[in-house]
Amino acid sequence: MATRTAVIGAGAMGKGHLRSLASVPSAEVVALVDPNEETLASVAAENGVPSTYTDVASMLAAEQPEYAIVASPVLYHAEQSIAAFEAGAHVLCEKPLSMNMVEAEAIVEAARRAQRLFTMGFQLRQSRAYRALKEFIDEGRLGEVYHARVWAGHIMAYPWGRYHHRKEYSFGGVMAATVVHILDAALWVLGSPEPVAVSASTFRRLDRIPDPPIDFKGTPDDVTVEDFGHAHVRFADGSSMSIEGNWLMHPCGHSTGFEIHGVLGLARDNGAGVELERKKEIVEEKLVQEEEPTDRTAAEHGEFIAAIEGNGEPMVRFKQALGVQRILVGIYESAQAGAEVKV
Repeated sequence: MATRTAVIGAGAMGKGHLRSLASVPSAEVVALVDPNEETLASVAAENGVPSTYTDVASMLAAEQPEYAIVASPVLYHAEQSIAAFEAGAHVLCEKPLSMNMVEAEAIVEAARRAQRLFTMGFQLRQSRAYRALKEFIDEGRLGEVYHARVWAGHIMAYPWGRYHHRKEYSFGGVMAATVVHILDAALWVLGSPEPVAVSASTFRRLDRIPDPPIDFKGTPDDVTVEDFGHAHVRFADGSSMSIEGNWLMHPCGHSTGFEIHGVLGLARDNGAGVELERKKEIVEEKLVQEEEPTDRTAAEHGEFIAAIEGNGEPMVRFKQALGVQRILVGIYESAQAGAEVKV
């Protein structure tokens, strides 16, 4: 019998989840929630969702879903995730997890208290290339890892969703909304090292560029988040990571990626293999990997529902989710303080 599933949020993220869920046989979407009645009705009709609600509490009481997907603005993640746990649902919360560490820890505590499963929308973990690279590093074939470099952004493009432009709704800009994807993937591939300190700078340059070649609703004066950020993270094992995010990149060959530096070589997330330096020569080593899923979000839902049914474990552990959040919080705290902060 399919798992009764509810989607909270009918914006871009919610619509993406609905499209992916259509190809997951183990999921039965029974309800959609959004406060905008016009959007709610339109998205529900497009995706064949039988029941709609304008508030989460009413939906949880009436539908009693087994699985709730929180795809609303970050401001509401904690409140809605906790409500879903308390109603007996297992929860996938979109990234970033919350507005601060207090909320993040409250979400985790609610899941533990309710004895429900929790995961996050970190679909890059479904990449078979990343899984193969993680296995390669876990086997010690890159040697001791001492540094990683992570970058992500857009070529002169702000996100369409207006709430992404306002810190009071979104928690942050490019670092929280865009870098978070590849940051989690890199941390996971590395074995989830424990962050201890962050030093960062963030900037907003949209209002300094004459006639910026971007297209979004609103004006530069509406934007209160960063469109560029850089951070240096220190980990408990002595390794480090540099992070860069940019929504206003000039044209480049690869707007998102990571590099992992080990004493035996350098690994790049090129999807084809690992480049190793041996005796001053670059050697391409192919990784054995499974066929990539056609829809990583659908694969993510399939794996989590399997865990709900007692087959396997959620891909994202509590400690991993909190580790990513600690780094993001540290980035904004450090940028504001102009100094390194402990996390």
